[in-house]
Amino acid sequence: LATATKFNIKIPQSPRPVCRAILGCAIGANFTPDVLERINEIGFSLIVLPIFILIMISSTALFLKLIMKLDLRSSIFGSLPGGLNEMVIIGKEVGVNPRTLILIHSTRIVVVVLFASIAIHFYPSDLKLVSKNIKLFKYSDQILSVIMVSFFGYFIGKLIKLPGYTITGPMIFSAILHVLGVVNAMPIYFLIIIVQVILGSVLGSQFKDITMRDLYGPILSGIVTTIIALILLSIFVLILLKLDYDLLSIILSYSPGGQTEMNILALSVNADMVFISTHHMFRVFMVIIFAAVIQKLFNKINVD
Repeated sequence: LATATKFNIKIPQSPRPVCRAILGCAIGANFTPDVLERINEIGFSLIVLPIFILIMISSTALFLKLIMKLDLRSSIFGSLPGGLNEMVIIGKEVGVNPRTLILIHSTRIVVVVLFASIAIHFYPSDLKLVSKNIKLFKYSDQILSVIMVSFFGYFIGKLIKLPGYTITGPMIFSAILHVLGVVNAMPIYFLIIIVQVILGSVLGSQFKDITMRDLYGPILSGIVTTIIALILLSIFVLILLKLDYDLLSIILSYSPGGQTEMNILALSVNADMVFISTHHMFRVFMVIIFAAVIQKLFNKINVD
């Protein structure tokens, strides 16, 4: 709003790589040893998830390219259901208009969370909303581990030329260490809030000289592509129900909203957090890697 109303907002470049590395560490930290203990239960659903994601990406990208007449880069990165910050960071590096990605993905998250909230409301269950007191400085004893994992993940990713290494390096390094139970390195909530404020401000600073006409197309694209995704979601939910998976867990696990928003929603109704959070971490993990590979390909070839 400040940028759009002619204020000159400038966000320093130097904190951004640090914020991305911490964000990657936080994503990877959700791959706990509990995943290995329940691999037989969760495994098949995790195998089906990439199929759902690929069909969803293909369908929505075709709509954006053929109907909304976006260029190929914008169509693909506007269809990837990864984190908002992550998709904008990676997409911008291949020349995608960050405003377009911000509006499409923000709209998707809002619509999906609204849909999931309504679905939970009508879910035939005795689930009750639970209150959780979030401690801002929880995990403060792990700050040294967070710094080490973020630092080494960043430089290992850079050394081996990992696509999108500022995020993917710490994310993969953190995931491996956490699944094996080697470290506990979850950033304190207060630090995650600071990272989100900085990266969110960076996104907002892209809206200089924007007009109402600029808003219409991306928001419409976000609404329609989300409807397409939800139609596909309903088909996959029906398939997985036939395999005796829990309805609530599948809806919350496969809904392509923001991982933070979906996990908070699951937490609020006391749902199966290990099952649901694992799916969202795996989705974001997979999409970020895929986006980084696509980014590298686009940087090598000239595609409109």
